[in-house]
Amino acid sequence: MTIKRIDPADRWSEAVIHNNVIYYTSVPSDLINDAYAQTKSALAEIDLILARANSDKSQLLDVTIFLVNKSDFAAMNKAWDEWVAKGSAPVRCTVQAGLMKDEYLIEIKIVAAIKP
Repeated sequence: MTIKRIDPADRWSEAVIHNNVIYYTSVPSDLINDAYAQTKSALAEIDLILARANSDKSQLLDVTIFLVNKSDFAAMNKAWDEWVAKGSAPVRCTVQAGLMKDEYLIEIKIVAAIKP
């Protein structure tokens, strides 16, 4: 099986595709100190990588959301609910986590299928 790496670097690849499955971790590019805005930003980054890999949010299989503050859960869910493909929601869990960059309020890890 072929492994395709999108924008590989020495430390990590932007995304990896194997067996028509995309693996990607999104962080917000907009680091405004607001969980709603950061979630929207991270979700927009997911849209971009999925498009590059011939997929879209309707093909999501599994999502793990890492949230720094439990108090931001409602704001994150508001952005998520506005974005997720209705009727095609993936398996999802949210974990409270300390992230490695103080500016990050959220990080989102996805697994998605390539479009048939």
